[in-house]
Amino acid sequence: MNPLTKSMLPSLADAAGTGSPHTWLWVLIGAVVILAVVALLLVRRYSGRYVGRGTVVIGGWLSDAIKASDRGAALHAAIVAAGPPEALAAADSGGRWAEIRRRAQDLEQDLVALRRAAPEADDRARVTDALASLQALRYALEDERPGGAGQAAVVRARLDAFEKSLRSLRSPEHHVW
Repeated sequence: MNPLTKSMLPSLADAAGTGSPHTWLWVLIGAVVILAVVALLLVRRYSGRYVGRGTVVIGGWLSDAIKASDRGAALHAAIVAAGPPEALAAADSGGRWAEIRRRAQDLEQDLVALRRAAPEADDRARVTDALASLQALRYALEDERPGGAGQAAVVRARLDAFEKSLRSLRSPEHHVW
C-alpha cells in the first residue's frame, strides 16, 4: 500500500464519522416537518365550516335539519297510523287529525326557518323540497278527509315523497367531508 493512501484512510473514516450526526439531524428535521404538515392537514380537515365548535354540524344547521327530519318522521308515522278508513271513522279521529294538522304546521314553520338559515344553495334546495312535499301532503290530506276513497293513492304517493325528502334532509354525508 502506498504511504499516501495509508495517510488518507483515517481522514476518510473521520469524515464519514463526523458527517453521520449531521445526516441524522437532517432526517430528524425532515420527519418533524412531515409530521407537522400531516397534523396541520388533519386539523384543517376537522375544523372549518361544517365541523367543529359552533359550526353547521355540531349544534348548528345540520343538527336542526336532523331534528326537523325526526319531527317529520313522527308526523309521517302519525299520518300512517291515522290513515286507514277504520281509523277515520273512529270516535277520536277528529282529535287525531287536529293534532296531525298542528304538527304539520309546526314542522312547516321549522322548515321555513331552516331554509332561511341554510348555509349553501344545495341545503336550501333540500329544505325547499321537504317543504313542498309537506305542503302537497297537507293538501292531499285535506282533500281526503271529507271524501276518503278517491284520494288514498294520492295521499300514499305524497307520503312516499315526503318520506324521501325527509331522508334527503337528514343526510349529512356531503357536510362531513
